[in-house]
Amino acid sequence: MIWIAVVGAALLGAADFEATTLDGRTATGQLVELNDQRAVLETAGGRETFALESLAVLVRGAANAEPAKKAALVVELVDGSRLAASDYMVTGPKAHVTLSGGAKLEIPTRVIRWVRFASTTSGDAPLDEQWVEITQTSAGGDLLVVRKDDQLDYLEGIVGDVDADRCQFEIDDDVVPVKRAKIEGFVYFHPAAADLDDVAGSIITGDGSRIVVAKATLGDGNIKLSTPAGTSLNVPLDEVTRLDFTTGKIAYLSDLDPAGATYEPLFGFRRDVPVLNEFFGYRRDQGFENSPLELDGKQFRKGLALQSRTVLSYRLPRAFRRLRATVGIEDRVRATGNAKLSIAADGQTVWEGDVRGGEPPREIDVQIDGARRLQIVADYGDEQDVGDRIVLGNVRVTK
Repeated sequence: MIWIAVVGAALLGAADFEATTLDGRTATGQLVELNDQRAVLETAGGRETFALESLAVLVRGAANAEPAKKAALVVELVDGSRLAASDYMVTGPKAHVTLSGGAKLEIPTRVIRWVRFASTTSGDAPLDEQWVEITQTSAGGDLLVVRKDDQLDYLEGIVGDVDADRCQFEIDDDVVPVKRAKIEGFVYFHPAAADLDDVAGSIITGDGSRIVVAKATLGDGNIKLSTPAGTSLNVPLDEVTRLDFTTGKIAYLSDLDPAGATYEPLFGFRRDVPVLNEFFGYRRDQGFENSPLELDGKQFRKGLALQSRTVLSYRLPRAFRRLRATVGIEDRVRATGNAKLSIAADGQTVWEGDVRGGEPPREIDVQIDGARRLQIVADYGDEQDVGDRIVLGNVRVTK
């Protein structure tokens, strides 16, 4: 894995970052060194060194984070990078992209998957769903996407030059100038899968960009990086909010879609009742009543909340070695909570026990030995279903 070369002590100015390792260890301080072997933080208690292979993320402290900037448009590359931008022009085979932070890029259109003019969407969920469907359409040419009466439609052809006012679009051997104001976006045709470099990690910036990284060097207040698609750019350090090293090393269960998720009330219904799932179904990255995931006063950004009796089944995307989590009864019902939890990997139970609100949260760290199927069961405790809300804080599988 190629990542960031040696960095001096002034790497991120006065901004503090929190480092989190795969096994949950954390430390906060100034990042004073980062290379392909380790990261070093200058903390209040002295310097702490983290082997890069064990590091999950570096996250800028909220007090130092730059406020998010609204992007006028979004550009997605074939390697999965999404660039928040303020302008997009095309001349011949080259796109000229101005990022929200002001950096100007020249990107071959052959590595651009799609461009969407975000300012026209207003976060409309139905339109967003239509957009996703269109980007997944099998087509033999570029797609020019337009909006008609709150519906998205598209034409297949060839996207040519794009300026501030018009897009030159070739259809049936005719070149038609289309007013840019009418365009929702473009989806570029790629006849074969791109030959991409290996992924080392990703960088998240304050404007919402997520840049997939193949390699990077750091100096003069900027991260100079290249993406797996071969795009080069400089990212100002003060715009970076997160450095993510988890690619291939960790998967949070709240980021995975379960293969099965069932809730069974203590009394009554034998069949699935949608309204019960709405109120009692499992939660991702939040507790019930949209509250934070909280155990003994500690909040977790990632995790699951489960009401007895809930059964979750997962097909893991690759072979992982361990499962880790902090488990306890949700703070809101802790006084009455009493439940049972069991975890099985490829049909073999790897952890089971009672989860009681009167006891402190417990740490789970078990081997799953490359299992591809995982099942979690939150079951009724001694007090039937009163207060049976289990929180699995930061539940994750790791290499």
